[in-house]
Amino acid sequence: MNLRPLHTPEKQEGAALLVAMVMIFMLTILGISAMRDSTLEGQLAANSVHKEVTFQSAESATDIILSIEDAANPEAIEAVICEDDITFVKNDLSVPDVQETTVTVEYAGRSLPVGWSLGGPIGGRRFVVTGESTLTEASTSTKITQGVVAIGAVDPGSDC
Repeated sequence: MNLRPLHTPEKQEGAALLVAMVMIFMLTILGISAMRDSTLEGQLAANSVHKEVTFQSAESATDIILSIEDAANPEAIEAVICEDDITFVKNDLSVPDVQETTVTVEYAGRSLPVGWSLGGPIGGRRFVVTGESTLTEASTSTKITQGVVAIGAVDPGSDC
């Protein structure tokens, strides 16, 4: 009985090497694709966080101004009746050289409040409050505008 190996080294043509190299190439492409996707997802997540931070800061700035009840406060909406637009930098919502949050209060004139008699001493004053927050390094900003009508005593002879 003659026992000799089925495949002698002289007859091997390198098929296993070729298959292994193709597999390594496919795994490399798959790895590069996964890294690129994870980098993109990280950027999307960071952009979402930046947008949320600016949105919350801008909304908080408008809410702070609208919640001031003391008419003597220079940031109260009553302080801008018949004045030009007034802009306040909200330092408590800002981080120097990173984030700036401002709020602008604009007097928009008189209005007739719903449910009140016309021509009486009670009237409405319209205000537009705009909060804006910017993250300078991320090139992200959000602007929120809210309108409000303050109902109270008015001088019938003027627009203020």
